[in-house]
Amino acid sequence: MTMIDTLFGLIPQASRGEQWVARDLQLINWGGYDGHHRVRLSPGATLLCGESGSGKSTLMDSYIALIMPHTMPFNGASNGGIVGRPRGKDQRNIVSYARGKIDESRTAGETKARVLRGDGRDTWSAIAMTWVDQTGKTFTAVRAWYVPSAARSVDDLVQLRATCDNTFDLRMLEQASKNRLADQAVKALGLRPHNTDKEYVARLHTALGIGAAGDGNKAVALLGRIQAGQQITTVDALYKTMVLEEPSTLATADEVVKQFDELSNTRIQMQTAQQQVNALSPIRGHRRAICDANEQIQMIDDIGTFNAPSSTAGLWCLGKRVELLEAVRADLETRRNSAKSEFESASVVAEAAVAERDAVKETLRVSGGDRLANALREHEAAERRLGPIRQARSRLDNHLKVLGRTAADKDEFAALVEQARSMLADEKARESARDEFADARSHVKDLEKRLTAMGAERKTALAHRNNIPNDLQQARAELAEAAGLTLEQMPFVAELIEVRTEFEPWREAFNLALGGFATRILIDTAHLDNFRAKINSVRTARRIQFEGVPTGLRDQISLNDRELPGRLEYRNSPFTAWLKNELAQRFRYVCVESPRALGHHSMALTISGQTSDGRRGAHGGQGRRNVLGFTNNRLLKLLDEQINALEEETAGAAKRLEHADAALKSFENHRLAYSVVAELAWGQVDVDSVIAERDRWAGIIDDVQSGNPEISRLQDLAKKLDAKVKDLGGARARAEVKAQDTQNAFSLRDTETEDTLQALNDAVESGQDVSEQHRDYLTELFSTNDGGDAPPEKALDWFDMAISQVAKLITAQRQTAEAAISGARRSLAIAFSSFVERWPNPNLGTDPDASYGDFERVLDELEASQLHELQEQWRDSLLKLSGNDLTSLDSELNAAIREIKDRIEPINQILAGLAFSDDDHRLRIDVRDSHTAVRAGFRNELRAVRQTIDQAAGDTEREQAYLRMSKVINRIRRNAPDFGDLVDVRNHIRISAEKLNAADEHVALYDHIGEKSGGESQELVAFIVGSALRYQLGDGNAERPRYAPVFLDEALIKADARYTGRAIQAWRGLGFQLIVGAPNDKNSAIEPHVDAQYLILKTAQSRSWAKPIVGVPEGEGQ
Repeated sequence: MTMIDTLFGLIPQASRGEQWVARDLQLINWGGYDGHHRVRLSPGATLLCGESGSGKSTLMDSYIALIMPHTMPFNGASNGGIVGRPRGKDQRNIVSYARGKIDESRTAGETKARVLRGDGRDTWSAIAMTWVDQTGKTFTAVRAWYVPSAARSVDDLVQLRATCDNTFDLRMLEQASKNRLADQAVKALGLRPHNTDKEYVARLHTALGIGAAGDGNKAVALLGRIQAGQQITTVDALYKTMVLEEPSTLATADEVVKQFDELSNTRIQMQTAQQQVNALSPIRGHRRAICDANEQIQMIDDIGTFNAPSSTAGLWCLGKRVELLEAVRADLETRRNSAKSEFESASVVAEAAVAERDAVKETLRVSGGDRLANALREHEAAERRLGPIRQARSRLDNHLKVLGRTAADKDEFAALVEQARSMLADEKARESARDEFADARSHVKDLEKRLTAMGAERKTALAHRNNIPNDLQQARAELAEAAGLTLEQMPFVAELIEVRTEFEPWREAFNLALGGFATRILIDTAHLDNFRAKINSVRTARRIQFEGVPTGLRDQISLNDRELPGRLEYRNSPFTAWLKNELAQRFRYVCVESPRALGHHSMALTISGQTSDGRRGAHGGQGRRNVLGFTNNRLLKLLDEQINALEEETAGAAKRLEHADAALKSFENHRLAYSVVAELAWGQVDVDSVIAERDRWAGIIDDVQSGNPEISRLQDLAKKLDAKVKDLGGARARAEVKAQDTQNAFSLRDTETEDTLQALNDAVESGQDVSEQHRDYLTELFSTNDGGDAPPEKALDWFDMAISQVAKLITAQRQTAEAAISGARRSLAIAFSSFVERWPNPNLGTDPDASYGDFERVLDELEASQLHELQEQWRDSLLKLSGNDLTSLDSELNAAIREIKDRIEPINQILAGLAFSDDDHRLRIDVRDSHTAVRAGFRNELRAVRQTIDQAAGDTEREQAYLRMSKVINRIRRNAPDFGDLVDVRNHIRISAEKLNAADEHVALYDHIGEKSGGESQELVAFIVGSALRYQLGDGNAERPRYAPVFLDEALIKADARYTGRAIQAWRGLGFQLIVGAPNDKNSAIEPHVDAQYLILKTAQSRSWAKPIVGVPEGEGQ
């Protein structure tokens, strides 16, 4: 490529001059640049140098604020090349630049920024850049912000985005700023305002020719990354990041995923339709059940009740009853006639038997039968008295056995009765026996209660493992629960101390000396106020003493074992140090062996528990329960001994109760026996006298009968005739009753038959009738209750009973039908509700009656067409996805790799015209394929899935093909872990740079940029990035880029003048205009290769300005 030197720098000789270069940059109130500033830029290369913090990057950031998106951070050099993140509060931003933030100060805990302007008042800021092309045409872009005093973020600002096709003096905005940059005021200055960033950026890209095919955002983003000096370590990453945009394979994969999701949606709709059919299929059965049940209820309503003659059921019953009554009447008539004949015959026979008996008795009386009759009566009376007297005597003998007595005669019995009455009158003996029993029983109960209480106490002691009484522990637990504290946070003093083994005999004395202090609860003072507030409403049966004490004190107290505190062991706890100190001060009793030694000490204690405190003292209380100790082993042992003693005592008391109970029962048995004896008289138990009387009358009967043998025969005959008369009389009476009963029954049935027949005739004459359907229904109901072949009377009874049973059956059938309707309606409501819940539809209700038609239409549509259409659509979509989309993706993967390789060629053509390293060498971009087993397997699976779908003949095969395809599709989704490796073809190749000599022979390979020196890496990056920028700007095939400015913030400071010059030459050889920022100590290598140079200075008041070292004359570039 032949280059010529022009006012705009080196440009290709064949260029038509279509290029925009930045001519000047204007600032007003931007960062440290207070007021208006203007920097003229060379068309070739301009250097901005200065000390760190002088304001170089502030100028660079103004360019970012003017043309780049809000995601590009300011101050790329100082921010370490961070890109792609919105400007945050910790980065420089429009508000801080507009106010000229200097630093921050902290006063009274509040951070305040020190600014050059806008402190408590409104201010404004503006940036403008003017570009010019080779024809002299100019274009200016303006960004301005009105900053209210209360503004905290960009959203609080009034923003101006404007352009004009001419030059513009930024100072003219001063008047518009007074109107808060209103559109009318801006238009009056010749500017064209743009309401949105999108509109503004589109105007910039169109006017300045930024971006190929209208996509200027990528080009501007690359300009931002170049300015920020983004660090990339490999040629491969550099080229893929800078040059290659997102390949079409990603969009194709997205389209495949989209088509598959549509297919899945169709499948879901098909499955949903099938599920809907399954959900609604039962409703027809429910509807039929409702209709059948309604017909049953209608039938029951039509026939009416049996007790209403006007009803169908009543009319049918009348007819049936007439039929049965006529049969009963005929049967009764036959039975009546038969009973009448039987009565007449029985009367004749009975009268003959009476005449015969009377004749025999008269003969017997004449033969002496009166004396015999009297003897028989008396003998029978004696026999009757003998039974009760024997029973009374047997009862008396049983009680006599209890008493150990006998009563053989009247005198002995009289003496026994006297003794019984005397004994029953003695109440003291009875009370004595009862008192003895009551005392024994009360004693046993008391012992059992004590044993139960002691067992409970032992169980509680096992749970707590301390010696504190149960009521105190219960009260502490209630207070702890109310206060939200644990028991460990509320220890009793006694739980924290134990008597040392060698001083065990003093345990009782120590318990007496400590007294109530041992059962005091200790609480951390930090919890005391809250504890008092929380427990105030708690009521406990036992009063609790507590004390707030400091915790965590150092244990530095030395104790003397001659005193009580020194003879104790202490459990390690937060309260221990305080407790030792408290005991040492309040209970410093000297332990003495004799009470005579008590007066020798201010405070002393004897082993019996007597204390002395000066002239005061205390004694007594021995035998109290021990409360001291870390454990309650001693208490458990004592409780076991007491329980054993109580068990022995209880066993003895139980034996005493058993004896008392036996004595009381014996006394009561004797008393009962005596009471029976006292109630009897001798005549009630004198069996021998009654037997003697019975035997005497038996002797008289024998005498009479032995003297006249004929009397016995006549007596026997008279007895037989009496029995015969009695039997015949009974038969006659029964025959009479039977005849009368049958006559009465016949009369009743006859009347009933006539009445029923009349009622039936009346009903028929009134036009009532029973339909065949109703008759069949009623006949079927009575078929199991018609009495079968039973007699007419029985059949009628069965019919009468059947009426109530059938009525109950009808009621049950009605209830069953109503329940069936209710259940079916409930099932319909559930089905409808479930359907609407799963598939909401505002046009569908859930009423089982009103909505049934809608749901049946839905079911009909699903069964008739929708499900079938969805199944066809599912098959077509599956074949389409296989035939088109999967094929397209497979082809696109191959085509995208070829396209990347094809795009390398124009970049290499640009690089071929630029000397690299020296005039005899060039740089070339090489690309090679990167194969992996994962990608190969994926491509094979892609083709296999297509084949599987093509071969699928039935629903089962298509479903299997779908499931297999879903696994493939899930791998090419954006969020899939291997999406980038499979679909992004940029990962399918590896890019490197090759250094060639004049003969196109290989000299060196450049892969890892970081392995090169600073100068080499700068030159390499310049060549590759420059060519990439040409490509992104859309000028890859042109002789020069239409948009020339490139800002480099501290990007050319790592090499000597030779390599820096070659890097700058590379940029300029590609047709770019350079604006380079560098610190003072790094600019010497750059100065020989720039056309203009500015020194950025800052005053002591933090105000910056650009001092031209090598300036650009006015008019240059126009």
